Amino acid sequence: MTNQPTKGKLFKILAAVLGLFVAVVLALALLPMKEQFSAPFVPSPASYAETKSMLEKHFSSVPSTLSREGHPRAYLHDQPTEQVFVFLHGLTSAPEQFDLLGRQLFARGHNVVIVRSPGHGESDTMTDQLSGLTAQGMLEAANQAVNLAHGLGRHVTLVGLSINGSTASWFAQHRADLDRTVLLAPFFAPKGLPEWAIAPLANLVVRLPNVFLWWDPRVKQNMIRPPYTYPRYSTHGIGRMMLLGLDVLNASKRTPPGCASILIVTTASDFAVNNAITARLASRWRAFRPEGVKTYEFSREEKIPHDFIDPNQSNQRIAVVYPLLIDMLESGRTPPEK
Repeated sequence: MTNQPTKGKLFKILAAVLGLFVAVVLALALLPMKEQFSAPFVPSPASYAETKSMLEKHFSSVPSTLSREGHPRAYLHDQPTEQVFVFLHGLTSAPEQFDLLGRQLFARGHNVVIVRSPGHGESDTMTDQLSGLTAQGMLEAANQAVNLAHGLGRHVTLVGLSINGSTASWFAQHRADLDRTVLLAPFFAPKGLPEWAIAPLANLVVRLPNVFLWWDPRVKQNMIRPPYTYPRYSTHGIGRMMLLGLDVLNASKRTPPGCASILIVTTASDFAVNNAITARLASRWRAFRPEGVKTYEFSREEKIPHDFIDPNQSNQRIAVVYPLLIDMLESGRTPPEK
């Protein structure tokens, strides 16, 4: 007769398996990721015409699978302008997100560049391109445009929304060549996640197999959204961008930001990001640059959504947001909060 394990032995086996599982999860979460980020300044060509030509060449070398809305673009005058704006769109969106705002700023006399982040803007919105998204790739895409923007005008302002607010924050912390950096509803951690939990969660997410999650799991690909916006996001992409934001959060404790003028715009109605962490970053930066860091938050009563840029969002409030934002972008000043 085969000996059957007793209940006590089964319990010990299960406890050992569970203990091993917990140990593996803790190791995956607590062992630091060895991430290094770089976005070096490279002087743009001497002439305005050469800079325009290089930018056009750079923007033309994009995948043939992109949608019309997914193409990067530049609105440029016939000569350098006093101010140049470089825009970085949000996760799973496309350059079209900033198109209307960019054209309005162009009409006001500024040169405007709208970057496409890697993996974004595909005609097939169910693409798996974002599985390969890296923070370094996001930095490099922005960096090429930022470097060339110096040849398009006198003062360069970098503007990043949501997950690319984290990208913009890295430039603000580590580069001094920008005249102003603007973070719009920046993503450093999901709403409710404390700062101490960013590292273990990001480490775990990046080390586990990549998974695509629905923005709205109830309706999946049928969610109401701009037609160029992906209905899913990559867990690896989120985790890697959290590590980039963590690099900024940690650096802000020790060293002043390289950029002398930083503007942070948030909304109290934000369902997606942890505004408390953003406020903490602003406070750390302000300790080094008391006059150089400005913040503005739309009130909860105004019901401004997380994506307060895209005019094609069903809940857009651009009639409220754009006039205030354009004034802040041009002046660097914030209006009195209500």
